[in-house]
Amino acid sequence: MATSFNIAALTAYTDELSMDLMAKAVLNTDLLSYTDLRTGMTSGTFTINLVDSELPVSALSCGGYPGDGQVVYTQVPVTIDSLQSKTTLCPEDLRSVYQSAFMSAGTGNDFIPFEEVISESYSAKLTKATEDYLINGFGATLGLKGQITGANGANVPAGAAAWTVQNAVEQALDLYDAIDESVINRDDIIMVCSPANYRTLVRALVAQNLFNYKGVEGNEVMMLPGTNAKIVMSSGLVNSNNVFAGPAKFIVAATGLQDELDSFRFQYSVSADAVLFKAAWRIGVGVSQVNVFATNDLA
Repeated sequence: MATSFNIAALTAYTDELSMDLMAKAVLNTDLLSYTDLRTGMTSGTFTINLVDSELPVSALSCGGYPGDGQVVYTQVPVTIDSLQSKTTLCPEDLRSVYQSAFMSAGTGNDFIPFEEVISESYSAKLTKATEDYLINGFGATLGLKGQITGANGANVPAGAAAWTVQNAVEQALDLYDAIDESVINRDDIIMVCSPANYRTLVRALVAQNLFNYKGVEGNEVMMLPGTNAKIVMSSGLVNSNNVFAGPAKFIVAATGLQDELDSFRFQYSVSADAVLFKAAWRIGVGVSQVNVFATNDLA
């Protein structure tokens, strides 16, 4: 006769030990890679030096040189902010949950289980923070959304509206046409939009049977059919209808040391008896000639 088991007093089994941690994904886009990145900058303000010339042209003749030509020097200020992220982690908090199985038997708190996975998560979040800074700025410092505006001289096409499947292609082409013709033939023209608007444009292209458009490169870049503009999505524009376009190398990003953009460290503090996380970096962004850019000027 088989022996029966009375398990009424036990809770349902949950396997918490056999699987490692998996970092939650965040939207990491890469607008920074398209900009003119300047390194070695300190916090504060530096200027982008611009030069323009007015060259007189007249019928060939003998005589002296006219004095009506000039070379004009101007400057665009760029503010660089020093930012940080600091967190105190107490490994002892983990001993009452399943992660205690992955901790040492001693009482020391100088080790965090799955530190590599936590590092991966932090790295992704800091990358997103940098992208958000480029678009939205920080504190009183304006990002690209606040710098590339009609009020600052950018070109705003007539009838600019939020993108829908029905109008996205026309809206994107109108924005492209509004880019100043002096730069329209450059090979670094980008159109920056939110991930939602990017998907809307893709659906609009499919709906209009424009199947000859160039496919994506990675997960961020698509060519606007019939143009030389790359459609670049930015996580900084999540929940925003703002779209802007122009030459990528006219966007100047500045930082201290380039490797500081993706580096950080964990260290054990004896006095706090905890693991401390710290990341610090400098970042700033500016636009050298807003008047050649186009924007729909939406929020």
